[in-house]
Amino acid sequence: MQENRSESMVSKQWVKETRRYFLDFLRATHFPEFTDPRGRGSPGVYPEWLIMLIGVVAVKCKVKTYVEIHRLSTPYWAELCGQEVQAPPSSASQLRERLKKICFVPGSGAGYMHQIFPPASLR
Repeated sequence: MQENRSESMVSKQWVKETRRYFLDFLRATHFPEFTDPRGRGSPGVYPEWLIMLIGVVAVKCKVKTYVEIHRLSTPYWAELCGQEVQAPPSSASQLRERLKKICFVPGSGAGYMHQIFPPASLR
């Protein structure tokens, strides 16, 4: 199977290292864990930090649509979740909804990324 351009921009190792750095930052800044306020499904199945991390990977890969973000997140799901999340990949529509909730815009990202990561790490 041919690897597409976005997937070739990151590796499973990069995702693991970025996840570790990202979670260390969130813990150091006492980032609150969020649950899904809609009351549908199990609370916290896909925590806010996971959705934010998927956004980071999408920016690194220069992904331009929500569908592409979903397609990109699936092969790296185990590395994105680590031991903290034991759930299957979210649906494309659920991921799109959660990304919109955190003001993530495909192609440009969200403000939180530039506060956490040095500019060179997302190129």
